Amino acid sequence: MKKRKVVSLLLAFMLLFSFAMGGCSDDEKVSTESDASKAVNSSSTGAAAENTSTDSKELLTIEMYNVAANYHGVQSGWFGKILKDKFNIEMNIIAPQVAGDGDALYQTRTASGYLGDIVLLDNADLQDCITAGLVQEITDDVKNSTYLKELMEQYDVYNGQFEGVEAGKIFGLPCGINDTSPTTYSEPFVYISPWLPWDYYSEIGNPEMKDLEDLLDVLEQIQTAHPTNELGDPNYALSLWNDWDKGGTQITIETATQLTKMYGQEVRGAILLSNKGEMTEVTDDSGAYYKMLKFFFDANQRGLLDPDSGTQDWETACDKMKNKQVLLHWYNWQRGFWNTTDRANEGNAYIYAPVADMDFYQPSDNYYGDGRAFAVGANLDEEKRARVIEFLDWFASPEANTLHHDGLEGFNYTVNEDGTFTQTEDGMYALMENREVPAEFGGGGYNDGLNKINQSLYGNCTINPLTGEPYMVELWSSYIEANQTKMSTEWSALYNAEDPVDLMTKSGQLDIVPSVNLILPSDTTDIGLIRSQCANIICDTSWRMIFASSEEEFKQMWDEMKTQLDGLGWKQLVEFDKTSYQKVVDARAEAVSSAE
Repeated sequence: MKKRKVVSLLLAFMLLFSFAMGGCSDDEKVSTESDASKAVNSSSTGAAAENTSTDSKELLTIEMYNVAANYHGVQSGWFGKILKDKFNIEMNIIAPQVAGDGDALYQTRTASGYLGDIVLLDNADLQDCITAGLVQEITDDVKNSTYLKELMEQYDVYNGQFEGVEAGKIFGLPCGINDTSPTTYSEPFVYISPWLPWDYYSEIGNPEMKDLEDLLDVLEQIQTAHPTNELGDPNYALSLWNDWDKGGTQITIETATQLTKMYGQEVRGAILLSNKGEMTEVTDDSGAYYKMLKFFFDANQRGLLDPDSGTQDWETACDKMKNKQVLLHWYNWQRGFWNTTDRANEGNAYIYAPVADMDFYQPSDNYYGDGRAFAVGANLDEEKRARVIEFLDWFASPEANTLHHDGLEGFNYTVNEDGTFTQTEDGMYALMENREVPAEFGGGGYNDGLNKINQSLYGNCTINPLTGEPYMVELWSSYIEANQTKMSTEWSALYNAEDPVDLMTKSGQLDIVPSVNLILPSDTTDIGLIRSQCANIICDTSWRMIFASSEEEFKQMWDEMKTQLDGLGWKQLVEFDKTSYQKVVDARAEAVSSAE
């Protein structure tokens, strides 16, 4: 008889075990520069070209079906060179969110019996692929690996949840695992919060903001004072994009979906899940999704919304962020498009601007993974399978994680005498300016050659054994010291806080949600059809509401949308999602109880 692990008991055990582990404050250091440098140099300084293990291997193209990717095609540039030099492989990335109709692409490829040599999927889709025989068991490969086996305990907890998988068997490798604990939050800022240019905000006196109306007032003052950037391009308070909408269980527009987290709720399919464990419908008039659509509508009414928002894609919006054309940043990765130490010393950088009525929804470090996982496609020939496993094992190595999180030694960072890293000027500007990479690394623009897989097996708060510090640049001791800047000093003095998380904690606006990585039921055929139809209506209506001509029209569209949804089986979808996410609520409550 097949046995499945009781996830709640394992979770409780792992919680107790994890408290004995070191977190991001681990002060153990690599003692010599040569030890750290030698390990990283094997790929990141061009020495990978000397790897003789590829001499006898033919060039192999590996197809990766990847729901996280924002790039469709063969990995090129400096990371492509590393894959070629080290493994003699090309990684052809199939990105459903870039390819057009992602759902249709997924259905077509799964129906053919071949999704990819490597697949990166959300949990529910991976369950379906296991059931359909589209991915294969890799238990022995993990046990006999060099690096993957270090995550065996998390892999056991994760895979033990899949239907039809025997206890101890491994099919999926969850992404973004941190080595802290399931209730620890290590970063100095949350994922979603309002950030403003410090120079512009200070110029108008750093006015206190009670709510979103005050935030719009501040943005309007700034946009009026600075209608263009230094290049003469028009500035906008907000710039949105539409190519992240829908897909999987998502039925709402992504930009509004993400911003709900500033008001204590996260969109999960047809429901809003609060940081207190409460669930309500996405269509709740008092819910955060409606609130964010109204925020965008109000911004547009004031002339603060980029008119391209409903039609442009993510890359176009990012190009504007890199030019300081977008005044409000709200996602933590947006910092990398503009902020540098030099700009912070000039006051010309973005920093958290508190709004008093916000209540932030922030999960803890992803100790068990982030809801997506890698798997190996079924029916690979022996040679291709061996090389896929070889790549995945390396992808879990400190070398690969350093490349993913930190970049190239000698370009993005240098190695200090104690083995820690210091970011270079090129490292600061590489992403935002797409700086030219030296020929020894493969040439081309840095951003063009960035790892397009867009996921890692280890999270950025994990301690890098090459340095004794986290992979995350902002948590390096050298970075913290260098970034005691004019902006950070002025900000800390004004708010009497070390960083945004410190301020949010003091103001009672941050209540960390335990991170759990559960396998939830996939949609039945009927639920899938309802979800797809509802998603089309919600996304279409949401965009039209944002650009409505009046508040009356805005509300009318919302009410008409709810009537349409009721005729499509909306209540059935809501109940399905509530039942599914009750497991998340229960697991989080257990995590809190175990930690007390």
